[in-house]
Amino acid sequence: MPQISFSLDKAHQALDEFLTGKDAVDSRGNRYSRSVYDENDNRIAVILSGDEYRTLADGYDAWQTSQEPKDAADLPPGYRPYVHSPNASTDRLLPHQPLHAPLAHAIYGKKADELTENEEVRVMGVAIACLLRTTFDADTQGAVPILMFGHDGDDPEPRQFWQLAYKTDVDGLFLRASNNGFFGEEWAIVTGSGWRLVSGWWARDDAARAAAAIARVLPYIDWMDADADQFTDRSKAALKAVVRRYHFTGVREDQPEPEPISADTAA
Repeated sequence: MPQISFSLDKAHQALDEFLTGKDAVDSRGNRYSRSVYDENDNRIAVILSGDEYRTLADGYDAWQTSQEPKDAADLPPGYRPYVHSPNASTDRLLPHQPLHAPLAHAIYGKKADELTENEEVRVMGVAIACLLRTTFDADTQGAVPILMFGHDGDDPEPRQFWQLAYKTDVDGLFLRASNNGFFGEEWAIVTGSGWRLVSGWWARDDAARAAAAIARVLPYIDWMDADADQFTDRSKAALKAVVRRYHFTGVREDQPEPEPISADTAA
């Protein structure tokens, strides 16, 4: 395909020629695309037809989908790291390195640091395969390991630890129990990003009901990747309103039901 390029100061000309020009089209019937370059010859924009854009976008979406592991029907119920782990990304899946030493001994009768390159690759593959088929929580309580910040106020610096929390009906919101409550155990709502959102509930059911209300009132927040920067003043006020109604001691009927906030009106 011929390369049709324009400098940044001629971007309007590039668009005008693309929309009104009579030049040839490619084998799929699309007009030749136009590329716009800055003064350092970096391509900063591409003008192309809607059909071609849709083809490229659909192809990219299909590729992304193909990278997602699929659940296996032959596995028993339970937690699967590759499906249920927050973010399902490298830094949040259960680490496979601890399996290298026992597998090296079991497969080759060697220490892990004595393996050849090919043996090391095979051990790593077996370790990852073991994790992909690992299930937790066979009694269906919904316990999930999350890489979250420590909740000890005496810790001199923020650190992350693998800690267990319970799944809720909301993607990215989990419940974690602690013994920090004034009356003993209390429940906290934890995000999939490892951030303790709110804590203080005396009963798990009340905390789960509050989590569902938070997700309904703040539907535009990705709880798997949430942090404090995503909360505007209006979002913070809405969160407080949810906690006032879905209180630590149960639903307070004297408090109004908070209205959902859209991303457009969250500022």
